Amino acid sequence: MDERPASPPGADQEDFAYLLVQLGLLLARQFGERLAPFGLEPRHAGMLTRLAAHEGLSQQALGELIGLNPTRMVFLVDELEQRGLVERRRNTADRRSYALYLTGQGRDTLRQIQAAGNRHQDEIGASLTQAERSQLANLLRRLAAEQGITEDNLPGIPPRPPPANGQPRTDRPAHGPGPTG
Repeated sequence: MDERPASPPGADQEDFAYLLVQLGLLLARQFGERLAPFGLEPRHAGMLTRLAAHEGLSQQALGELIGLNPTRMVFLVDELEQRGLVERRRNTADRRSYALYLTGQGRDTLRQIQAAGNRHQDEIGASLTQAERSQLANLLRRLAAEQGITEDNLPGIPPRPPPANGQPRTDRPAHGPGPTG
């Protein structure tokens, strides 16, 4: 007798977690491919994005913010510093530590990363209306917030820039923790 599972993971309409994992893996791989021409990986993009939002923090404080252990943080900052994207400066508040800053080249690279990310997002959402994109973003943020995840504590995920018109975002959920948790 042939015993097969009733349905494979992801086959049921309600099995969205499996689909999210599969989609996330695919999209992360594709984003990595978009960064390859710059000689960067998603972890580099995430660090540059976080640093741009928190320049002047100590290496340790930034590592804690993004949830990176100190050893990995040192290696990541070393890589970015060797590429001329990040610089360590003596922390004026604590001379035993260094504050991190983007270099001019780091800012230029970050603009290129953001443009690549915007193209990636546009391609991903091409079949969705603007209203559907906003609804999906709100639902995903709500799920993430319920799991204690915010845009600020994901090292590989750049936070979204403010709208071009300078107005506050209207697609943020009205409940749950904000970007600071």
